[in-house]
Amino acid sequence: MKKLYINGRFLTQKVTGVQRVAEEIIKDIDRYLISGAVENQFEFTILVPKNSLKDLKLKKVKVKEIGVLQGHLWEQLLLPLYTIGRPLINFCNTGPIFKRKQTVFIHDAAVFMKPEGFSKIFVIWYKLLFRLLSLCSNQIITVSNFSKEELQKNILSIRNEIEVIKLGVDHIENIQSDNGILERFNLKKDGFLLAVGSLHPNKNFEVLLSSFDQMKEFEGDVVIAGGIDKKVISKEISEFGGKIKHVGYVSDEELCSLYSNAKVFIFPSIYEGFGLPPVEAMKLGCPVIASNAASIPEICQDGAIYFDPKNSAELIEKIHLVYDNKFDILDLTFKGAEIAEEYKWRKTVEELFGVLKKNN
Repeated sequence: MKKLYINGRFLTQKVTGVQRVAEEIIKDIDRYLISGAVENQFEFTILVPKNSLKDLKLKKVKVKEIGVLQGHLWEQLLLPLYTIGRPLINFCNTGPIFKRKQTVFIHDAAVFMKPEGFSKIFVIWYKLLFRLLSLCSNQIITVSNFSKEELQKNILSIRNEIEVIKLGVDHIENIQSDNGILERFNLKKDGFLLAVGSLHPNKNFEVLLSSFDQMKEFEGDVVIAGGIDKKVISKEISEFGGKIKHVGYVSDEELCSLYSNAKVFIFPSIYEGFGLPPVEAMKLGCPVIASNAASIPEICQDGAIYFDPKNSAELIEKIHLVYDNKFDILDLTFKGAEIAEEYKWRKTVEELFGVLKKNN
């Protein structure tokens, strides 16, 4: 049985998209090994800095704390020393830059294509990091054909063909909805439009605010989840005819309840390597209006209504299509659920095992 290490630095970080992906893949590796459906070819151990924040409650995958360093120093110094001669998997865009026997997930090429969304130091570091990782790693994996093309255009030093392994969304089936949020904000089934607020430029929240500000005759409720400031919202949409309900940060359980009860979910992002939220919404039977940019049409296929993310008038038109019943919502919801069914973590893990067997 071959020992294979996993870079567990993500367990010390706040959970965003890539950390969520790492968690779900590892949990399904654990379930896959327990099921006996795969030969015990690999023994997986997650290496973590001391005081890692989260216990994933794993049974087959081991967890081991190493060293006293933290952050980049732990990842660049201790991790490659400890794993000398052993394969290493990195799920979250980073890894030790001078280790050869490793597999690295790079989820998108945003630092090359949309650098204005990040600090200058961040862009310089990640451009350098991606190029060095592509030189020394024996395998780069990404999460969509769109991201593969973007990375190939911007990183000319990649040693081997980039593998595409798409993600799963079926974790959302195991989350128990918390309907308490509906009671707290007086929300009713199909009685509100849902959006997730973010100040990151790539999330393009401004087009939502611009659209709402032009909808003087709209009388429905809009629920905005996430960390965007209420003052920003009220300033930008002073002419909006409906009612804005800002619910702040929500738990996974509350988000499931919002997806399941919303009239429609709007996803205006201009740059995504994969984009979990619209597929999660589709999985839970929520109609989706999504940007036609980046990987989103590839992932959502014909399970969403699309709009130009730079055109607020087009978004308003699509919202009215849904609210004025000029679109077959039942058909859209059915297609969305059918497409979301394609994205399973077990499929992700099986494809990952195929890559690991080939390279190790």
